[in-house]
This record gives sequence, structure tokens and C-alpha cells, in this order.
Amino acid sequence: MLKIKFWQLWWACIAALAASYPISAWAADQLIEARVLPAPFLLSWTGVWVFSTAGGLCAAFVKIPEIDKSFYYPSLAKALIGVFMGVALSLAVNTFNESQSGALPLFALLAGLFSAPLVAGTMVWISNQKRINKTLNQAVRNRTGLDTSVDADFQIDTAYKKGDSDDSANLS
Repeated sequence: MLKIKFWQLWWACIAALAASYPISAWAADQLIEARVLPAPFLLSWTGVWVFSTAGGLCAAFVKIPEIDKSFYYPSLAKALIGVFMGVALSLAVNTFNESQSGALPLFALLAGLFSAPLVAGTMVWISNQKRINKTLNQAVRNRTGLDTSVDADFQIDTAYKKGDSDDSANLS
């Protein structure tokens, strides 16, 4: 069940927009002529980083219980995923342009907001142990012809853990 706290999401987006405009305008004025660092670490990318951070923070308010139960700190995980996915997708979009687009910070906000729950859900889906075992068993079966799955007929005796059997040696 998808639960979005719209009121908090709205205020987080407004605060991010209000804080990022002066920073990105200042960064555009202070553009470094000698480009020593690559694109995401330039001063002109400050707006992208701020908007991407805002998108990640807004994504922390998107609650999906099926995904959130798999993380220890789901809000922090989604915020970090949102920041880095927003910057990464903005960098991918920027590689196709000669100059930095003015809409790139807005794209970073939306990319951070929408990609964080998608990436978190994909991570949960991929990390399911039953799915991993099934895929590995199919790969081994296709490559070698051997079935490595555990049958229901083969059960490991765990009675030794319970102390039911009298296998102790009495040396007296």
C-alpha cells in the first residue's frame, strides 16, 4: 500500500526550491573558467546537487511498506539513493548536450524523487533469497544438467541441538 505524506512532501519541496534558487544563481555567476574537476563536481552543478538532495529528501516521505520492511533505515536509504540517482541521471542527460541546460536542476529533483522508490524496490526484489536460489539452480541445471535444488525428501536431522538424544559419554 502506497502512503505518501503529501503535506510534508509539499513543504519539503517548497523549502528545497526556495533554498536552491539563490545558490544556483550564485553558482552560475561564479562559474569556474579552468575546469579542473569533471562535470558533477563543478561549482555550476550546485543547483543540480541541491535539487537532487531535495528530491531524495522528498522520496523519504514516500512510504511503501513492502519495501520499507526490508531496510533498517528506509528514509535514510531512500534519501541517499535519491541524491545519487538524481545526480547520475542528470549527468547522463547532460552528456547529450553541449552546454548545461537550465532545466537540469528540475530534472534532478524529479529524478531523485521518482527513482529512489524504484531503485529501492528493485533492490528488494533482487535480494530475495528464494529468487536468487531459483535463478542459480536454473543456471547450474542449464549448464551442467545437474539438479542442485534441495528436495523435500532430504531433511537434515537437528535433534542434536535440542539435547533429546543421549549421546553423551559417561566416563565415571
